[in-house]
Amino acid sequence: MNKNNSTILIYILTVSLLELILTFLIKYDLNLISIKDFNFFYIGNILPFSLEIVLFIFVLGQLLNKKTILISHQVALFIVVTISFGLLLSSYLVNKFGFNFPNEYIFNYPYSRVIPGAALIISFFLKLFLITLLLNLFFNSSFIIYIKSLLTTLFIVLIAFLTIFTFTTKNGYSSANLKPSNQTIAVVLGAAVWNDKPSTLFKGRIIKAEELIKKKRISNIQLTGSNAPGEISEAKAAYNFALSLGIKKHFMNIEENTTTTTEQIKFIKNNVASFRKYSSIIIISDQFHLTRVLEICKFFDVKAIGVASDYTLTSEKLLYYRLRESIALLLFWLFAI
Repeated sequence: MNKNNSTILIYILTVSLLELILTFLIKYDLNLISIKDFNFFYIGNILPFSLEIVLFIFVLGQLLNKKTILISHQVALFIVVTISFGLLLSSYLVNKFGFNFPNEYIFNYPYSRVIPGAALIISFFLKLFLITLLLNLFFNSSFIIYIKSLLTTLFIVLIAFLTIFTFTTKNGYSSANLKPSNQTIAVVLGAAVWNDKPSTLFKGRIIKAEELIKKKRISNIQLTGSNAPGEISEAKAAYNFALSLGIKKHFMNIEENTTTTTEQIKFIKNNVASFRKYSSIIIISDQFHLTRVLEICKFFDVKAIGVASDYTLTSEKLLYYRLRESIALLLFWLFAI
């Protein structure tokens, strides 16, 4: 063992293990999921374990390496791993103790989600950078290793992002394959509301629910979604529009508290899936959204099928939504938020 390197490398390994524990606290403790429901083979759980194994291999390699890591590099490693851990810890504590963020939105997402989410993404990026930096230290000790490590990290992120982007082309289940049922509920996930009316995209989801109930493929409709400042709730806007389509009141239920897809799936788990009246659950959303929806369902052990609305987006808007969904899916896989 190279004693000159041991202090910083043992620190990196210790903090990294704490990060792994924190990651699963964020995923399970914040979502009130028992550890007995842990599924190692879920892709979102495989990822952090894989990163930890790779990091451990490189740390072990550096411990056995006869070259001494320069003090300047040791300081850089210390800063990277400490900031990464600090961001992860602060995000956990902010969510755990319910820190009050301004009631503002960025790209239709509340500050309370964007700020902790950004901290988690930066923490993940720094961990990748740390791994590539440890690797490059085997071959070089000049300043160029930081440039190489940054470019390598960006390349890894790009490949991961493109893989996820391709993954979001899945369309969900075709409504044409659904059989008539009087024990099936369709959950319409909330979306943007414009002047107290559902956005065009949101209307597409409600129209799909109307089609299914007219064809007797479902027996009830659950409308979900809270409200942005100054607007009626997404669920209420959907309810009013559904009434205008001719759907009767007694077919619909309203939930007006959830603000994110994750919260809506948790609502389904706690209030719909446990209701014995329904033998199956259909979740209605858009094709670009359903991939993440069904991955969230897997995490929360919600057995549901996804049905896409028939609303067609322009190529530019579809690209925008798929890019946004790719980031959101990666964030969910890593931290379940």
